[in-house]
Amino acid sequence: MSDVIPPSSTPEEIAADVQALRAAFRAGVTRDLKARKAQLLALRRLLTENSDALCAAMEHDLHKHPTESRLTEISVIFPEIQEHLDYLEDWSAPERVSTNLGNLPGKSLVYKEPLGVVNIIGTWNYPVQLTLLPLVGALSAGNVALVRLPGDDTVVRTNALLAALLAQYMDPRVVRTVRGGVEASKAMLEQKFDLIFCTGGEFIGRIVAAAAAKHLTPTVLELGGKSPSIVDETCDIAVAARRIAWGAFLNAGQTCVRPDYVLVHRRVGDQLVAAIERECVNFFGADPQASDAYCRLVNERSYARVAGLLARDAKFVTTGGATDAKDRFIAPTLLNFKTDLAAFEASATMSTEIFGPLMPIYYYDALDDAIAFVNDRPKPLALYVFTTNAANREKVLTHTSSGGVSVNDTVVHLTNPSLPFGGVGSSGSGAYHGKHSFDTFTHRKGVQVKYSIGDAPQRYPPYSPASERVVALLTKPIPRRTLRTLKFLAFAAAIALIGAVVKRTGIPQFQR
Repeated sequence: MSDVIPPSSTPEEIAADVQALRAAFRAGVTRDLKARKAQLLALRRLLTENSDALCAAMEHDLHKHPTESRLTEISVIFPEIQEHLDYLEDWSAPERVSTNLGNLPGKSLVYKEPLGVVNIIGTWNYPVQLTLLPLVGALSAGNVALVRLPGDDTVVRTNALLAALLAQYMDPRVVRTVRGGVEASKAMLEQKFDLIFCTGGEFIGRIVAAAAAKHLTPTVLELGGKSPSIVDETCDIAVAARRIAWGAFLNAGQTCVRPDYVLVHRRVGDQLVAAIERECVNFFGADPQASDAYCRLVNERSYARVAGLLARDAKFVTTGGATDAKDRFIAPTLLNFKTDLAAFEASATMSTEIFGPLMPIYYYDALDDAIAFVNDRPKPLALYVFTTNAANREKVLTHTSSGGVSVNDTVVHLTNPSLPFGGVGSSGSGAYHGKHSFDTFTHRKGVQVKYSIGDAPQRYPPYSPASERVVALLTKPIPRRTLRTLKFLAFAAAIALIGAVVKRTGIPQFQR
């Protein structure tokens, strides 16, 4: 496939696409569950029939090994699609909920309504997963989608292939794409959507949120931040080192939930560092630049930024540190600050989300110190804790705030479709995956059904003291325990009434 950047979408094309998508939504092309499933099956065919081509494109753009692409890009989408196919009827059915005393006789329901035209903004570091995974939820919930393809000047081959495949496999009334750079994005964000789902950094999140505010458009922002790994003295050092190294240097560190720094108990700090060093050699060999399993920084701009962080903290490098600007290569690098908290806090690598293969490490004295360090900083997208001590695990879980957590592992929590994935605070807002995706792209519409009988006259003017007493009775909050008792008594009374009627009239005899 050619590396020629496809022409950017013009403002006129973008406006026409949004108009066409909205017309299709209003015509009801996505209301029927069969139509939604047809689009999910089409997306599955797209991946099944083109996984090799997509992996080859990502290998070209990011030097990403095909096995890694299948593991982190392709394979996570298949179970997501299957879950939506399996449970769509259940999730989309009206939900019966309890009715308060003032609305009896009647019934209460929650209808699951698609939002309409949604905008999905993908990103370059996982260009297939982070573009198509939210699309699954949008399609399942019955929306139409304008998809902003990731980085036109970064993952050029993957971008062009995704554009062609989405046009080939998906119904153009349901899915359309936007190509291009900053100008195309600006034109896109001028449009009014019913939801914007954006994956990117905090800077991009602010731009999207500001644009959405002009139209009062709700947003889901999957951003990032500095995700910590807390390692206590009870953990399995070998396992912790292997899993931290994998998460930290996966995709050359260009992962929004990568463990961005390590806080390790000083008693086992040196052991952990030595074990991570060994794992880096096990993963990528003595010369990681020669490894086909080690990625590259996505472009010269990213390389220069990460190399600049490395240069400013160079005196703390204990492993790695090699760079090659022409190849956009930076070796897996450990920066060990040991117990020098002042240097650790003031370091370049702790001043920002690294988004590259650098790993700053600090040795703490007490778990409370590590927890306080995390809580003094913006809430991260992910947090990792390595321990075999249940009390320590629960202490970290209950005394810190993060988008999600993996215990004794890194990154893997986002592969479970039963868990919500999303940020908190500056690391993002909203969540998706599995049913959480369906809910994110759905409006839960409350419906109160009333009957013609049982109309209390006291609700209508003119009002009287009797009206006030009736209103007070009908609006008085009833504790849940009391409500259960009343329901039981009502059920018992109904059974007793039926029994009395049967006793008086006898059981009817039915003829064959």
